Amino acid sequence: MSASTALSHEALAEVITRCAGAHTDAAALRDTRPTFDDLDVDSLGLLGIVAELEKTLGIQLGPDAERCTSPGDLLALANAQLRAAA
Repeated sequence: MSASTALSHEALAEVITRCAGAHTDAAALRDTRPTFDDLDVDSLGLLGIVAELEKTLGIQLGPDAERCTSPGDLLALANAQLRAAA
């Protein structure tokens, strides 16, 4: 995924499942808008998700990423950073 590509709900759900072991899917992220607490993702899980997104997207998300309380917040932040990097 390059810096010009938007992060999708599908891609984020896959990273959350792979890096934090929290089973979710794109529909759940879009429709029920869970928090990381709802998904049982702790701070270490969030750090793993952020690190993987930074590696995959080729951008730095910065300290704001570690303060995101929901996948929706993280998705918005990542896509804002991707737009800024384009």
